[in-house]
Amino acid sequence: MKIDFFTHNPDSTCGSYRIWVRDLSRTLNEIGHESRILTGDISVDHIDSDVVILGKSAYNSTSNIKNIFKNAKIGAINIPKGHNDKNVDFVIVGSPEEMCSMSSYNHVFIYPLIEREFENIEIKKHEKTNKLRICFHGHYPHLAKFEPYLRKAIENVSKNIDIELVIITGKFPETFKWSIGAPKNVRLESHLYNLDTFSDIVKSCDVGVVPNVTDMLTYFPGLKGVTSVDLGLYDTDYFLRFKNKTNGGRAYVFYQHGIPVIHDMSPSSFEFMARSNSYIFAHDTASWEKNLIRLLDFRLRNEVANTNYNTFKQFYNPLECGKKLVEFIGKIQ
Repeated sequence: MKIDFFTHNPDSTCGSYRIWVRDLSRTLNEIGHESRILTGDISVDHIDSDVVILGKSAYNSTSNIKNIFKNAKIGAINIPKGHNDKNVDFVIVGSPEEMCSMSSYNHVFIYPLIEREFENIEIKKHEKTNKLRICFHGHYPHLAKFEPYLRKAIENVSKNIDIELVIITGKFPETFKWSIGAPKNVRLESHLYNLDTFSDIVKSCDVGVVPNVTDMLTYFPGLKGVTSVDLGLYDTDYFLRFKNKTNGGRAYVFYQHGIPVIHDMSPSSFEFMARSNSYIFAHDTASWEKNLIRLLDFRLRNEVANTNYNTFKQFYNPLECGKKLVEFIGKIQ
């Protein structure tokens, strides 16, 4: 099968391009298909493709692509919700959360955000230490998700344990001042995202955190008082808000490096924990604090890290996922 990708912006610093275009094209070639990445003008030599998959920068080109590749199936990566396009035959997403939000399309495939950049990394072997280095990596708006529970937990644990909080993001500290969620009286080490240095920084850490959900009681405490036995509403309910594009990608990177993860209550977190049968997750201050303290034990860190690594290798193999994608596309009528 000839499967081409079309993008206006082939930027390997962008995760969606790196994973779903550059790496996926490589994967498809490795499993025996012919795959190219097309940019700019398309020549007559390209129009024999069986499938054309549009990158995020090329959504507005669907009509033009359909006219050029008249017999090809057209796919779109991580398409925005509400961007319904009759020229799109299938959509590639990264999680069940996103799959549900794309229900207006008949054919939606989950291709996990597997970083092939890190697939051969030697995982960290944890040793006893007198401090705890906590690592966050990702887009800077996720830093606000430390508020209030993870922030309070880190502050509480730091009263008795030396805590270093390591932040890796693409917009910090040069153009972004972290205020909401920033723990007080904790040593902060910040790095701009750079693939050349990323692995060494992550492996210098002991624990990874992936805060994503927002507890709406933080901003609307009155919601707790809206109760009804008849409607099944109680003052002990969770009040969670998370993006329709929520996925497990940030956690995957920690698995690949051998860093144990404290998950939050994002749906994709539970998908992975059910597979690993290792439930290290938190929501309120007490649960974040409990797991930070548990992971002070380097032996537990090694156990959790190895379990996560082995589970990830078993269920998130890019070659197997690539084969399933091709099978999925082949069944589309």
